[in-house]
Amino acid sequence: MKMEKIIIFCKHAVETLTYFSEQLADAFAAWGYEIFWMDFEMLGLSVWKLRQAVQGKKAVLITFNFIGLSGEEQLWESDHAGDPVISLWEMLEIPCLNIMVDHPIYYYKALRYPIANLRTFCIDRDHVSYMRRFYPDIFCEFLPLAGNCLSEQAGIAIPAASDSDQLFEQWKKRPYTLAFTANYVPVSNIDRQLAAMDSEYRDFYYEIIDAFIQNPKQDLLSCIETYLRREIPDLSDDQLCEGMSSMPAVDLWIRTYFREKTVRILAEGGIKVHVSGKDWDSMRCARPENLISTGRMVASVDCVRAMAKAKLALNTMPWFKDGAHDRIFTAMLQGTAAFTDDSVYLREQFVHMDTIVYYDIQRLELLPEQVMCLLEDPELLFRLSCRGKAAAERLHTWKNRAQHLRTYI
Repeated sequence: MKMEKIIIFCKHAVETLTYFSEQLADAFAAWGYEIFWMDFEMLGLSVWKLRQAVQGKKAVLITFNFIGLSGEEQLWESDHAGDPVISLWEMLEIPCLNIMVDHPIYYYKALRYPIANLRTFCIDRDHVSYMRRFYPDIFCEFLPLAGNCLSEQAGIAIPAASDSDQLFEQWKKRPYTLAFTANYVPVSNIDRQLAAMDSEYRDFYYEIIDAFIQNPKQDLLSCIETYLRREIPDLSDDQLCEGMSSMPAVDLWIRTYFREKTVRILAEGGIKVHVSGKDWDSMRCARPENLISTGRMVASVDCVRAMAKAKLALNTMPWFKDGAHDRIFTAMLQGTAAFTDDSVYLREQFVHMDTIVYYDIQRLELLPEQVMCLLEDPELLFRLSCRGKAAAERLHTWKNRAQHLRTYI
């Protein structure tokens, strides 16, 4: 049945978020909605086409990370000083659904001065609590990330519970033991940013970073708030929120540190790690022969293909202590065992050694032995992968997320 509403998505702004949007768009198109793409490589033309397309029709924008909502010149009218004052979406009375795939501290300006008719969604329940505390007037709900799929799986054995026995032999022939899909960013890059600060501020940031290294189970807000209130005990929530907006460097440092440490420990422990992403060749590693890299940035679809060639897929959580990363669900949908540090949300969704394999972020030195033990029983790992795939297909696809968003359209 053809729906009357137009669903607007953005493309060619951020490759990964375009890929997410395409999978959401497929779900809405299957339900009969008309899809309109705002092409950020031809934004002026897209704006003109949008104005024509929505005449006499209702529309809604679904975007990620405030793409299209961040003062882009062609999407806003400005005052005499050149500051944006009203968005295209407000002028056309188009509601906006924005999904934040990072902590709200990254979007302080957009949240402090939100557009009208905005609904936001966070991928971690801690992030939702942050929004409701500091931005109570902005609608916010929990919407986990989801797994990415391929339209075809040519030449790749994807197990399913119904025919797992006949696929087991094919699955055993997958060429990768362990795959990891992410770019390498040296911690030294972030150190250079911190080096530009006054020494007092720099030392304060590194004190917080050290606290996360010593206890990586902490969420961002609870740890950083403790240190900020130590310095300014009577800090108001408005002041705390502003202070938190200066902390993305801390978040980036700790997630980068643990990502690098995890991969290095595995490779130096004798595990061959197939990394899809750029710059891994520049990571210092005592056993570089175990770090098998594409040597370049890869598209999202290639990351999915890499996971589909692996028995295990590594995930390192970007400090989502009550959420999940799409790598986990994507691995499961390819019939690959997800190997990840945990979160409160993940523990509710998946049971260790039933549908997922957890490792302890505080005991990373045990990772090589843990992987070797898993590989000693390939049938156990295969059947775990089958159960994980079934669980992800049932609850963690982009169609599942589209169904939730549909209630606001």
